[in-house]
Amino acid sequence: MSEVVNIFPGRQRRDTEGQPLKKHIPLGVGFYPDWWNKHYGISYDRQYYFDPETRIAARQEMDHRLYERFGDIGLGDPDPKPKPFITFGMVLLPAVFGCEIVFKKDALPWALPLNLSDEQVWKLAVPDIVAAYPLTEVMKQIEYLRGKYGRVVGDINTTGVQNLALKLRGEQLYFDYFEKPDLCHHLLAVCTEAIIRLFWLIYKITGTGALDVTPMCDPRLFVLPNCTVEQISLATYEKFNLPYDNRVAKVCHPLGIHHCGSVNQVLDGYAQVRHLKFLEIGFGSDVRRTREVLGPKVAVNARINPVLMKNGDPEDVSREVRRLIDQGRPLENFSIDTVGLTYGTPDENVRAARRTAAEYGKIMKEEQRKKKGLVAGVSKKRETLETVIRSPTRTVRIGTQQPVTIIGERINPTGRKKLARALEENDLKMVQEEALAQVRAGAHILDVNVGVSGIDEPWVLEEVVRVIQDVTDVPLCLDSALPQALEAGLKVYRGKALVNSVNGEEEKLNRILPLVKKYGAAVIGLTLDDRGIPRKAEDRLEIAAKIVRRAEQEGLSREDVIIDPLAMALSADHQAAVETLKALRLIRKELGVNLTLGLSNISFGLPERTAINTAFLNMAVLNGLTCAIMDPTDWEMGRAALLGDLLLGKDENCLQYLAATARQAAGELGENREPASAALPASDLEQLKALVIEGKGREAEELTRRVLEQGSDPQEIIQGTLIPALNVVGERFENRKIFVPEMMVSAKAMQACVDLVRPHLGRTTAEAPLATIVLGTVFGDLHDIGKNLVKLFLESAGLRVIDLGENVPAERFVEAAREHQARVIGLSSLLTTGDPFVEQTVKAVKAALGEQVKVICGGAALTPQFVLKICGADAHARDAADGLKKIKQILAVS
Repeated sequence: MSEVVNIFPGRQRRDTEGQPLKKHIPLGVGFYPDWWNKHYGISYDRQYYFDPETRIAARQEMDHRLYERFGDIGLGDPDPKPKPFITFGMVLLPAVFGCEIVFKKDALPWALPLNLSDEQVWKLAVPDIVAAYPLTEVMKQIEYLRGKYGRVVGDINTTGVQNLALKLRGEQLYFDYFEKPDLCHHLLAVCTEAIIRLFWLIYKITGTGALDVTPMCDPRLFVLPNCTVEQISLATYEKFNLPYDNRVAKVCHPLGIHHCGSVNQVLDGYAQVRHLKFLEIGFGSDVRRTREVLGPKVAVNARINPVLMKNGDPEDVSREVRRLIDQGRPLENFSIDTVGLTYGTPDENVRAARRTAAEYGKIMKEEQRKKKGLVAGVSKKRETLETVIRSPTRTVRIGTQQPVTIIGERINPTGRKKLARALEENDLKMVQEEALAQVRAGAHILDVNVGVSGIDEPWVLEEVVRVIQDVTDVPLCLDSALPQALEAGLKVYRGKALVNSVNGEEEKLNRILPLVKKYGAAVIGLTLDDRGIPRKAEDRLEIAAKIVRRAEQEGLSREDVIIDPLAMALSADHQAAVETLKALRLIRKELGVNLTLGLSNISFGLPERTAINTAFLNMAVLNGLTCAIMDPTDWEMGRAALLGDLLLGKDENCLQYLAATARQAAGELGENREPASAALPASDLEQLKALVIEGKGREAEELTRRVLEQGSDPQEIIQGTLIPALNVVGERFENRKIFVPEMMVSAKAMQACVDLVRPHLGRTTAEAPLATIVLGTVFGDLHDIGKNLVKLFLESAGLRVIDLGENVPAERFVEAAREHQARVIGLSSLLTTGDPFVEQTVKAVKAALGEQVKVICGGAALTPQFVLKICGADAHARDAADGLKKIKQILAVS
């Protein structure tokens, strides 16, 4: 339940003298049920949700108590009137489908998952929600409130599509994304239809669709709670969730989305949600990028971490509010809230947040516009934007904060007779080989040009796009001078393509830009027009600005325009490189768009071309180049790009450079002017490691059987292949390269392989696990996905896990550790409400078992300082991968 003021359009708060307050961004304050229960005895038990008078009286007391406690900062009401409102948490639809609901006096209601079988999911249909319990009880409350008060306010939290699917299927849904996609789509479709029906049923009664989720937006929006989307990747969201969010948006709009946790990995997916007018993002989100990606017309509410509100001091809180305000501009439709404040949150932290927002977040009248840039009609953009290109399973981000994006140029018949002949004869195997060779060499995007005189270019480009996507998931850049060929390729391309290219000629602008908009692509703009290629950088900037202006008029975002200022041959003009580098700087400064070049043009007609090209590449990067069209199989060029990233701090832990040099030393990279027909074969154990990392369980099991039949050492399979594979998965998860579903399928794949190998180990090794771990979620907490992920990870590493489940009292942890002779106890807690139980459990374990049993704690709400210094635990885990690492350290197992 949130208590928020000054959040709806048209409301204006006044000071004690009746004068209007200066307008500032709204900062909402929301307290968790345990805060209300422990301070004032207000209960959120079953009666609160089923008896409207109990709920109305409780809400009146809340308003009055808030005024007593925080009236000085504008919270509460000195004389609250009855509010005939309805609410049901986010458990109504799960209950309609049959989930058991747990009500507690000091917590929000919680739905226990049904864990439906495959057969049950396939039989699942949308229920008649109006006739289903507990909606029947809600409808009775509505009639009662109408009869007594003449009106009903509030609405019902529908929950989100994936949220509901997880309640019905359980965490098996995350495996289904990879193993049973058709079943996933059936389940998500059923959930979507149920959500739409509930939205409209309540909306017709109260006229709102947001209040039971968040008070931080216009209540007339339909707000969809995507509380679990943080756990999946952008690719998974786009493939499985985005179509259903858009199905909701088609019927229920304008739409808002509530997103728990960091939005960063799926933000580009939300940018594709239709009718989106509001996005609520959790702590850890990049607020500035959210504003840039969604634009100023989408309102954004950023949430402060409740752990900071509870454990920080007022200065920490004020600093965080100021940071969010700085990142959230423009402030006209930006807000902040402090939802989920639990018992123990200092009152002064609440005051610090509110006062800082009022003082630092003042919304001033718009200042006079800054002087226009060098080109009239185009707004000046000093920051470089991020361009996103996608295939169904891979996303490439182009920007100054990213490594240089390499666009492989070798699928181009110009000057390559063998490839031209293959295209003429429709022998597309060579095209596939070229694609794979460039991907192995490090290409992030593949340029595809099939321009051979006399062929049916639209038909050939369509076929080439199909066959390339059959062998690689690297995104494509469709390269043609013919609009009909581009459209043929765009029609069959799966993802968001890059189009190469448009230029400043009126005919090109009129024909190409509508295609780019129609198919949701991005485009490269060449700085030439009807007069040709200008010699001077300033003239190239003028053409670039024209392309950007026309693209924006067509409805494209500036992020989706990449400018190529054109590298001209030094052999024809010794100032060519100087002007191109100057053009890069000017366009970057004035327009902020991403920049590309066809690098090899610079050295045309000169000896030692690679040396010239590599030097020019790094000079171009320093002047704003963000993606390069080049031959990735030329090791010297590839190395130059890698070194640039390395020296500019864009290669974390030097991993990309080290991996590439290792491949080159092994002979996998080189100056390949024609691709090899197949990749160099890896050993079976190397392939097994790769399959586990990729989560390909079936193939991994088959290969495990084969290597066992061939006589591979079982101990080496586990210690030298499977455990290192799991370590890689853990590192990727920690670095947010993969997310919960990918991690789960990889751990499951490894577990299946370990089960096959274990019978072949020596008797002692096979029968004795490394150690026993007792695992559970602390008392008062019913969340289990994180804990279950930890369990899967630990078991995959050969550890024995005793899973006590959720809501586990302290004494049960002690009993289980004794019974099973455990060496480590793992405690999970998602919410700050669990802090007292974490501390109680750690101290109970230490009192009963001393130092012979170590305790490790993890969960979203737990900080190292609280776990180690206040509770006295032995270790804190950031996530499942870190938990495995810390437990191995505790056990002294490498």
